[in-house]
Amino acid sequence: MRVMEGVHVEWVDDEAVALDASTGQLHYLNPPAALFLAIVLEHGYQRALAEVRSTYEDEPDFDEELTQMIEQMKEGGLLVDD
Repeated sequence: MRVMEGVHVEWVDDEAVALDASTGQLHYLNPPAALFLAIVLEHGYQRALAEVRSTYEDEPDFDEELTQMIEQMKEGGLLVDD
């Protein structure tokens, strides 16, 4: 899985705003989502999964939240299958 071509990201502190240039749609990313997207961009999907899980391992139900976050990113056009 990778970030869709044409997605532009602007970082604001520990959050981000992603613009899908093909649709003009803006996506506001909370800190876990922004971190995940940043790592996907730099190091790939598998490393992003591992690092974000490690960062938020003390958060209850984070794996479920992470799964939902990834699904939302796919549905929103931010992430696509390789």
